[in-house]
Amino acid sequence: MADGFALQVVTPDRLLVDTSAQSLVLRTTEGDMTVLDGHTSLVAALVPWVVRVDPVEGESVRLAVHGGFLQVETGPQHDAEPPGSMATRVTLLTSIAELAEEIDVERARRAKEDAEARVGQGRAVGGAEEADPDDAEARAAAELARAELRLAAVDATT
Repeated sequence: MADGFALQVVTPDRLLVDTSAQSLVLRTTEGDMTVLDGHTSLVAALVPWVVRVDPVEGESVRLAVHGGFLQVETGPQHDAEPPGSMATRVTLLTSIAELAEEIDVERARRAKEDAEARVGQGRAVGGAEEADPDDAEARAAAELARAELRLAAVDATT
């Protein structure tokens, strides 16, 4: 059985995932992607999506990833057995990512309901009137998308 590849999910606040993985399923601006050991090296922009990590050992992990970048590096493995073996290192760098198990479901539901109520009304958070209703609409739509992504990550684990 393969040892998998090194995977890290990094946010400004913490190292969210640091594991040896069999696969990583995510969405980039180019479409859906599954990363496996030996994948071609690349850099890609992530879109908000429920990312699934299948570790070498243990249960799958789901994350709500709110955009960022993916880097896949495959190259010669130092001190490899057999000599010349290739190693794959994968890094997800994101400003916001949440483990599904850490998402506050009730808070996400309230945020979704609040954003749904504000979409189309030109109101900002807390009901304050905006100077530019288009800005308020865009913010409400973005807040709705974030709440829906959080709930989708939690739903994917049940």
